[in-house]
Amino acid sequence: MASQPATLLIVDDEPQIRKLLETLLQHEGYQTMSAGSGEEALDLIAQRLPDLILLDIMMPGMDGYEVASQLKGDETTASIPIIMLSALSESSARINGLQTGAEEFISKPVERIELWLRVRNLLRLKTHGDQLKDHSLMLEQQLRGQNNETAHMHVHDLTRQDLENALRQAVERQALTLHYQPKVELASGRICALEALLRWDRPGYGAVSPAVFVPILESLGLIVTVGRWVIDSVCQQIATWQRTAIGAVEVSVNVSGHQLIEGDLIADIASALATFGVAPHCLEVELTEGSLMENTQHTIASLQRLRAMGVKISIDDFGTGYSSLAYLRRFPIDTLKIDIAFIREVTSNPQDAAITRTIIELAHSLNLRVVAEGVETQAQLAFLKEAGCDQIQGYLFSRPLPVATLERLLLER
Repeated sequence: MASQPATLLIVDDEPQIRKLLETLLQHEGYQTMSAGSGEEALDLIAQRLPDLILLDIMMPGMDGYEVASQLKGDETTASIPIIMLSALSESSARINGLQTGAEEFISKPVERIELWLRVRNLLRLKTHGDQLKDHSLMLEQQLRGQNNETAHMHVHDLTRQDLENALRQAVERQALTLHYQPKVELASGRICALEALLRWDRPGYGAVSPAVFVPILESLGLIVTVGRWVIDSVCQQIATWQRTAIGAVEVSVNVSGHQLIEGDLIADIASALATFGVAPHCLEVELTEGSLMENTQHTIASLQRLRAMGVKISIDDFGTGYSSLAYLRRFPIDTLKIDIAFIREVTSNPQDAAITRTIIELAHSLNLRVVAEGVETQAQLAFLKEAGCDQIQGYLFSRPLPVATLERLLLER
């Protein structure tokens, strides 16, 4: 394993795309550089060689094809893996990218699981070149008669299948766990609630990001089963705390749109609350903006039933989706959580600061509570206090903790 995290260069003329990719990749532990044009990218590479390049095709001036051709034609940079990015759906765009020497191709909008897997796999190829080269040659022989693009797809199919099989086994063996991250009320500085977060420590690989394995749980049809286990586990934990010096604690759980549409989320929550004797107001359900927009009428009806039961409703990662505050008035919502992508540079990027202030002000005008995610610095904390944010969570106060460690923190506080 490398002693230093890999450095990835993101090249795209759209600032918001660069920001999104930086956030996703930094969350996975990578270092990032960014460039807004092909010319700027070449200048950066001349100063410092990255381990991998994410390269947009369509850019003003020097496009991605030309950048890739120059890099692959230079002995110094020829071995740097390139993943091309494009919103173009034509197969010719993909083929042209591969012809310039790019190793991979990802279509926009980028999916987190695909981004993570392709970056990880290419970095492995670079680090363990000889070993994986032999494996690639074997696959090439097996796939004789197929084109290079099909061979690439087959390699990633095998990787995906391996991940799926391991995740199925983890679910069957109940190897998934829950960690809890405190939320802090800014007015008092006290812990006011917790968020339950699903974790998977894959044997031989270590911790796998939820951004990777949760979408796989959804695609495998396992998210309803796992979601039911999460709700039961959280309610059981709340009930346990109620009988100790910790007392009643509000805990939020992340809910997939699949649980609303395919499962019976209302019955699952009602059963867990009744079984463990937990008051509904101790449980908060968190959904993403995207899941709100799926099967809207059914979603609204389900959330209204939850609200009638006394369960709180929160919208997670707000600001990166495609809903608006005006549209959200249709939903019975208690809380908005501002996405980490805005909080990360809220003290250095005037645009992010303006967006954050606007979300807080408009949310309060709708009588909604506002939580800021990913707070890591005192400067961010000071900004959010001044802007009137209600609650924060992030590494500045505490990372997600296993139950035993969390309980010591709660008792100390």
